[in-house]
Amino acid sequence: MNKHSIRSLPLAALLVLASGAAARAQEFRPELQVVQLNDVYRIDAVDNGMAGGIGRAVTVVERLRREGGAPVRVFHAGDAIAPSLESRYFGGLQMIDALNFLHARAPLLFVPGNHEFDERRDTVVSRAINASRFPWLAANVEMKTADSAANRRVGRDTIFVTESGMRVGVFTLTFLDSRRDYATADSAFVRIAEEQIRRLERGRADVIVGLTHLALETDQQIARLRKRHPKFLWIAGGHEHFLIHHPLSDSTAAITKGDSNARRVWRVTLGRQGRRPAMRADSVVLDSSVVIDQTYRTQVTDRWLAALQEKVPFFDATIGRASTVLDANEETVRNEESAWGNWLTDQMRTAFLGVTTDAAILNGGAIRVDDTFTGEIRWEHLARTFGFPTRVGLAKVTGRDLRARVLENSVSGGRGEGRFLQVSGLRVRFDRSRPEGQRILDVQVQRGQGWAPLADDSVYTVAVPDYLLGGGDRYAFPQISRETVPPGPDLRLIAFDALAAAYASGRAIAPVVEGRLVDVTPK
Repeated sequence: MNKHSIRSLPLAALLVLASGAAARAQEFRPELQVVQLNDVYRIDAVDNGMAGGIGRAVTVVERLRREGGAPVRVFHAGDAIAPSLESRYFGGLQMIDALNFLHARAPLLFVPGNHEFDERRDTVVSRAINASRFPWLAANVEMKTADSAANRRVGRDTIFVTESGMRVGVFTLTFLDSRRDYATADSAFVRIAEEQIRRLERGRADVIVGLTHLALETDQQIARLRKRHPKFLWIAGGHEHFLIHHPLSDSTAAITKGDSNARRVWRVTLGRQGRRPAMRADSVVLDSSVVIDQTYRTQVTDRWLAALQEKVPFFDATIGRASTVLDANEETVRNEESAWGNWLTDQMRTAFLGVTTDAAILNGGAIRVDDTFTGEIRWEHLARTFGFPTRVGLAKVTGRDLRARVLENSVSGGRGEGRFLQVSGLRVRFDRSRPEGQRILDVQVQRGQGWAPLADDSVYTVAVPDYLLGGGDRYAFPQISRETVPPGPDLRLIAFDALAAAYASGRAIAPVVEGRLVDVTPK
């Protein structure tokens, strides 16, 4: 097997990633096993309980401990306490409870992600920190909450010693995407990373690991520090929501990131080949073949579900029906056309009574349910769809700007980015393999029952969520809008009204994938 190959394996299987031709000739001696996860927003599983979830990660940890060979730790690369349905009511404490449970099975290190700072009130994050039995680490963040004890609990880096005496140094970095009075983050990521690496080298670390919640391109820049620091082997990263693996080389540290909600996690073994530090990595699929730890289910999932149902008695109430399958998995809504995304964007065009809109767009990152459902639509489905308030506004833009500044941005990120758009009133063909700025091949605009080519000089009225209207996800609406209607109606309420009206009249919604987004990128 080529040393740069990677594939998802069953739990018992192991993919060996050697750290050089000379090292491959020697026996690898494992000294530490790390289960890495990132961007887990729910205490329960997804895909109707058939995939992912902390309860399955607990099972993986327990199995590794029973197998022996090397001690087990857990690295969590950020984004936990928000956003989620439960976090609206419990301030993320349900996720802290879940991670405390995991920490009791294997020591856990946590770097906060950008969503740990979603709330403007500092009490949410300070309570989460104080409730954590595991350490929070963020070398580039200064905490300034009103709770000095919580501030002191956020450390910078750590060195721990394995049972066999190997010293493992971990540095941590994260970013904030919102201005917060209670936390500031230094964004000189590469400089700080090298400072921390040198600090760990002075602490006589044998192996150095970065635990980060940063964009992949930033992790790649940091990974190149290995050329000057050969003990730096691995970045356990977060922020992207899909499985990523960049192999270890003589000049770059390895980078791994798992799927959101722990659909796939990483098992990384640190050790030695001869005298050189080395690592092995394999991805572990947490599907229905991995049972959910029963004690976790009882003590965490069931307990918090009961608390949620007490606060929200209509949690399981049926509010609509679907006669088609509504695929709202993150892998879908962040990469391709989704039936649920189609229906939601159709509703956006009804937000302002008496106003005709030509199109609507919704960033895939706004759709947080990460599930597939059909038949009965419960309040839970709608509530989990929106992790944030999603108010709808209007923007008038030229066809030229709609193509070049909006639709191009949608497909100019990597796969799985939240900026990818679900659309209504548009048909868009695109090719991600083309140079940036040339990826949109063809755009048509709905005209009654037919379609017309997008005209560069025509002005179109587009329904836009408030986040994008304000320039979020690199969208240029503040610069290109000829006229705007400020965000008003919340999409969750618009969708609820439409579902309830259809249900009351005995109708089921039936959105389908119908060619609104056509990806012609060569495979």
